[in-house]
Parts: sequence; structure tokens; C-alpha cells
Amino acid sequence: MSYGGTAAQELGSVMGRLLEVRESAALTHLAAVELSALYGATGHSVRRVFPIAAARATAAPASEYAVALDSPEGTPAPAPIADDAELQACIESRRALLREGRVLVPLSLGDEVRHVVEVLGARADGGAAIGAELVPLLTAYYARLAEGETDPLTRLATRRLFYSQTGAALARGSPGAARFLAVIDIDHFKSVNDRFGHLYGDEILIHFARLMRETFRASDSLFRFGGEEFLAVFTVPRAAERLRPLERFRAAVEAYAFPRVGRVTASIGLSAMANAITPVTTYVDRADRALYFAKEHGRNQVREYEALVADGTLTEAQAEGEATLF
Repeated sequence: MSYGGTAAQELGSVMGRLLEVRESAALTHLAAVELSALYGATGHSVRRVFPIAAARATAAPASEYAVALDSPEGTPAPAPIADDAELQACIESRRALLREGRVLVPLSLGDEVRHVVEVLGARADGGAAIGAELVPLLTAYYARLAEGETDPLTRLATRRLFYSQTGAALARGSPGAARFLAVIDIDHFKSVNDRFGHLYGDEILIHFARLMRETFRASDSLFRFGGEEFLAVFTVPRAAERLRPLERFRAAVEAYAFPRVGRVTASIGLSAMANAITPVTTYVDRADRALYFAKEHGRNQVREYEALVADGTLTEAQAEGEATLF
């Protein structure tokens, strides 16, 4: 379809604003606003899409997917798709629904739908034709951004995305919840590579990442930081519960039968992310030093930076510089 000068200019103007965004999650929200304006809609939203297992549903699900309303304040626990046949078909087919009254645009990386932009009260006149032209450009740009944010081996988010997302999350705060950072490292991973080869090492990383996705909640943020080191950023309603998700994951790794290698364990360092004033790099350093302590004292355990400082095992000055553990 070709447009006159005005329509083409408007499409170019909208796409130009979208191209200024450099993160896939942020792109979804701007896209919802732009599509809502083009369709003269009465409302819009963004939903994150998860495997049904993330919803922890006990009854037999009617769909393989669960969804949660996405917002800058955070993502709640996902729920199974109930009787929304249009949304389910949109996700399963990875095709947009463009009709008067409702627009659904699935945004994917490969065959994995990660977000769905929804526009309600859409009109079929005016900018609807421009909106239809915009959708394939939007989906292609989203896929490009998501690919750059995703580790190709484990499909977890990358180190670069960790710094940008975590800094923004700290700035927003987490009312009613305590936020923590965990640095997770596979024990003796180098010896696994040396003994079995890098192909089996890569397979361990893939299974390890899958265990992270299955064990942590859907709303927790998981990253591959590099090599055999992973990060998890999570919140708990009460700080006293901070060790529970980490111990659950550590036990899941210990109990898992990895192909050919068999038993693998993980050491974990934890730090509380108390405020947005402290740089994210400081929290990483604190958790990393707690991890180092865990590795030096038996591995296969969770150690907390603040607890190590409180009991005098580490001094805060040592923990911020070149630590000498004793």
C-alpha cells in the first residue's frame, strides 16, 4: 500500500520516534502509545508472555502461555490465559490482530513471543492504515533489539541489559518489597570443560539457565553475566525471606542430573539493594565478594555480604576494596 505525502510523513515520523528507543521493553510501551494514537483508541496496555509453567497453575491449563500486565513499576505474577481466544490465537500464530475495536500485536524473538501490545477501542478510519503499515516495521525492530539483549546460548538477558534495567528499577524503587542481587557461579566449571570438553560445558550452561527460569519467579530478572557466572535480581515481601529462593535454586541444581557430567553444584553471593544512590556496580561487587567467600569455604552454599560484614568476617572497607578474607 502506498500513501500520499502526509501519510508517508506520519509513518516516518512515528517510526523515527520508535527508532530512538534502544531497549525492547521500553519499545513496547512507546509502541502502545503510538498505536493507540493512530487508531484513535480508548486505551492501551502491554502484556508480558510467559510459558504456562511460570503461572504455577494447578489446574490443567487451556493454553501453553501465561500473561501479566507489564508496567514501568514492575510485572505482577503471570496468570493463565482464561477465555481470551483472540489473545491466545495471536500468541500461538505470532500474527497481529488488526480489527475495529481491538488491535493485538505480538512481539517476538524467533518463535518466542515475549510481549503483546493491546489497543482497545480502535477505529478503522483515520490512521488505522498507517498503523497496519507500522506493525511489521515495529515487530522487526523489536526482534533486532531483543536479539542484542539476549545471550545466544542460554537465552537469558545479557550483562549490558542488567546494568540498564537494574539501574532503572532501583530508581523506581520497590514499595512494599525488599530488592536483592545474587551472583551465582557454577562450581568447578573449568574442570568440567577440561574433562568433558566445551560442548558438554555449553550444555551444562543451557540446563543451568533452564533451572534458573523454572526455579525463580517469572517476575525475577535473570542474566548471564559472563562465562559460568549468572545474576538474579529479585524482590521478596519481607527481607527475612531473602534466602528462600536462592536455597531453592541451589538445591535444585544439586539434585539435577546433568547430561554425562552428573552432579553439579553452585555457589551464591547475595547483597541487599537498599537504595538508588549506591551504584549498581557496588552491589555487584558486594555480592561477588560474598560469592568468593562461599567458594573459599566449601562451595555449594549461599552467603550474604551484609551478614558477613555484621559478624565481622568481612569488614566493609575490605569488601569495597581488595578483600582479604579470614
